Amino acid sequence: MFNTLTDLTGLRIDDSRMIEFMEKNGFKYPKKPFISNRSTETTYWVENKKLGIDLLFSARTYLDNYPLIPGDKKGIYVPVLSRARWYNNKSNTTFPQDLDFNHDFESLKLKLGEPTLKSSDISPVWLNDDGSESFYRWSICLDEGKDIFLGLEFTDDQTINDFTLGLKYQNPLFYLYDEWVYEDVDRFLQWKNFHKTAHLMFLQWAIERDLIKTTDSTTEAIQQVKAGAAPVTAWVSALNRGYVLASDFSAEAPFIKAYINNLSGHDILYNRDISYTFLNSAELKQNYFGEAATQQLNEVVYNEANYTLVKSLIDSRLAEYKIHRFSRSKQL
Repeated sequence: MFNTLTDLTGLRIDDSRMIEFMEKNGFKYPKKPFISNRSTETTYWVENKKLGIDLLFSARTYLDNYPLIPGDKKGIYVPVLSRARWYNNKSNTTFPQDLDFNHDFESLKLKLGEPTLKSSDISPVWLNDDGSESFYRWSICLDEGKDIFLGLEFTDDQTINDFTLGLKYQNPLFYLYDEWVYEDVDRFLQWKNFHKTAHLMFLQWAIERDLIKTTDSTTEAIQQVKAGAAPVTAWVSALNRGYVLASDFSAEAPFIKAYINNLSGHDILYNRDISYTFLNSAELKQNYFGEAATQQLNEVVYNEANYTLVKSLIDSRLAEYKIHRFSRSKQL
């Protein structure tokens, strides 16, 4: 079963091999297998309680190897098998390295080494009340070229919660534009709003401090941005996708994830920080996503003076994070 699902990982839901596997093993083929961009959900699970296996089909993987697959109608996308999850072993699956649900924490470490992720690595809020980790996770690459990984989670009740097999998990730190609804870089370049300005200022800060990885397609743009010969939108165009991942950063990724997504457990957030920098009243700051605040923020010009304010703000937050992980930080 494990090798079969490894071969099927990344295949589209309507592939004949996928359909044959589901019919043979008692999975119910979905009545609506394709996903509309009008839906808020871009994934769905197909469960098989008799086998103790769930299959996750995803239209958006955020992996270059598995781009969006348009359906036969506008706004419709075809999902691929992105993950299989075993929550027991009724299927009698043989896992790599003879792993099974009976392994304890020490035996897992002997076979797999130290966990690749623990709950506190995500956020302090995932710790138990006594300060212990609520879970540990391992992620083992099975096929780098196809982005296929084996994973398992060991929880604080001293049991393995599940085994997973599937595509490397990635989720954007933030969106620049959204291909899901047919936005593209040309449309992005035309926008005039604070949401765009805030992201571009953060990216310029990261490029100037050598925190963004270079690739064959982005090296020239990064050099031009650093030299002041091109705007940061040159990097966005060279990136050739509408979202930014944690893996796009070569350093300070824990700080960036915590600051962008408010994962520190201390309620410090980039969007709020930068909004407060440019809003001129306490009333507007209290509702910085409101219509009045948005109208004022959209008037903020992306110029050297404003960027200087933003980059000094991010520098100060980075310094705080390095010292105390925002534990003594205060909202502006």
